[in-house]
Amino acid sequence: MNTKERTGSIDWQTVRAHVKRAEIALKEALNPSPERAKAIMDARARALSQVPAPARPPGVGVDVVLFGLGKECYAIEARFVREVVRFSDYAPVPGTPEFIVGVTNLRGVSLAVVDLRRFFNVPQKGVTDLSRIIVLGTTQVEFGILADEAHGQIELTVNDILPVPDEVSGIGRAYLRGVTGEALIILDGAALLGDQRLIIGNEKESGI
Repeated sequence: MNTKERTGSIDWQTVRAHVKRAEIALKEALNPSPERAKAIMDARARALSQVPAPARPPGVGVDVVLFGLGKECYAIEARFVREVVRFSDYAPVPGTPEFIVGVTNLRGVSLAVVDLRRFFNVPQKGVTDLSRIIVLGTTQVEFGILADEAHGQIELTVNDILPVPDEVSGIGRAYLRGVTGEALIILDGAALLGDQRLIIGNEKESGI
């Protein structure tokens, strides 16, 4: 009888050899030798080093407060905004420019309210339940901007803010910082707060 162990066409010697190699491979995987373990760790380290670097930040964040004037959406940097309050009663101030709506009482303080719609030729809706005052100031309250409504706060990046188009002219241009691709108009808070014409009591000094 042939010494090779065969039953039909099955080569049992080959089968046992495959099983033996599989057992050895499994043991090495579960209990690798020091050399094998080092090789595995080196391979993992190389794989980790291939992780893509995080994307570069798109730009410095700019928090802005959104509000509406007519059908347009405006924004101003949040660092110039003290608070946003409902606009209700106010008292006209004789002898002030037409863009000064009047003064309102803000917790015992007389707050001048400016109507920027006159600068930007925006149709006036009149005062409604949605009307708000965007109270401006840095170290203290300075004056308020009358808004037809407020839309909350978002974050832009400096890359989002584009230069003011050359075709934009008029008195309102001095108060514009830029625009976005979505037609959001960004006001220049520093220019507004630095303009003495917008503060009641300085009309004569400013020549108005």
